[in-house]
Amino acid sequence: MKSLRIGAKDTAKACPSLADILQCRALQPAEILATYNDIHPEDTCADFRSVADAVNVNAHHLLDRMQDGPRIANDARVMSFVAIGDGRARLTAFRRFSMRRQGIVPTDIVYDYDAAHLLHAFIARASLPFFYDAWDEDGLDDLIGHLIVKWPEGRRDDILYANDPLLLTDT
Repeated sequence: MKSLRIGAKDTAKACPSLADILQCRALQPAEILATYNDIHPEDTCADFRSVADAVNVNAHHLLDRMQDGPRIANDARVMSFVAIGDGRARLTAFRRFSMRRQGIVPTDIVYDYDAAHLLHAFIARASLPFFYDAWDEDGLDDLIGHLIVKWPEGRRDDILYANDPLLLTDT
């Protein structure tokens, strides 16, 4: 992987943790969530055998916007990572999430025909379906598609604060 430019002045200092990278950019990692997106085993089908299939049709951007319960606070800033294998995940977006009332699906998700199976499978298995609107945030554009983290082994959580000391970069 190419060297990441991490600081506000594009310094080339190596940052071993996700929190280090955010702090180098004057962002507060304790105020930012990181999500690990993968296909839930019950949501697989012929079109979505793995999260790579969702990436191929650009449907991976809605995975963390569908939560079973209100797991992400309204107005939270979220770094979205997608699983790439071996416990690693690639940054795909940095957005601000806005929680909707329970069960109210955003129109961009409803009308994403490529992702219809993912939506319907999620609704069928979720006990408290919550959905989020999302808007891009500034500050990490150059890292999107390039930054890779190692998701902490043994952690079942797919949502962590970005200051988790076990969220390490994999460059």
